[in-house]
Amino acid sequence: MTRVTITRRKRDPCEGDPARAPSVRGVAVLVAGLVAGWAACAPSEEGGARGTAAGETAAGEPASRTVSDARFRTLSGEWASLADYRGRVVILNLWGTWCLPCRREIPELVEVQRAFGERGVTVIGLAIDSGGPEEIRAFADGYGVQYPIWTTDMATALTEFQAVGYPFTLLIARDGTIRHQFYGPQSLESLAPKIEALLD
Repeated sequence: MTRVTITRRKRDPCEGDPARAPSVRGVAVLVAGLVAGWAACAPSEEGGARGTAAGETAAGEPASRTVSDARFRTLSGEWASLADYRGRVVILNLWGTWCLPCRREIPELVEVQRAFGERGVTVIGLAIDSGGPEEIRAFADGYGVQYPIWTTDMATALTEFQAVGYPFTLLIARDGTIRHQFYGPQSLESLAPKIEALLD
């Protein structure tokens, strides 16, 4: 009798399984696990997020959808919405003070704002479950953050943006459509070409 050995390829944890839709309980477990690990996907050795940008199809075309118009609190206690930034290219970065990969990414986002701010680009940091405004501001000041920071909780981040790990970044065109989304730390080098394409 001949035995047939089936060797399964080890699946990258950053890859999805199209044959299985997660249950509500499964999503909750996934979120808890990702929070414990501080990121949706570990960064690659080259410095970017490992795996394909989650907002792109297999053919490389961005999966566009209109961004949420939900309102969020600013650190000064006012309300703000992404709708207020129509006409500008927005990099919405969901992060947390408790997230180590987020801390590595912040200096890169500071550089992105410095490089593209005068060309109609705004970085917005959406702080997830990161304490009070004064605590968040003190943290951000330590990194030289000059871009707007808003606050929300993890449940809202999941509901409004389908963010299941952090850092999680959306690249939003002037018309309010999401053109790219990324799991894991990004850099000026990785974001610049996609930003330039939206400015043409």
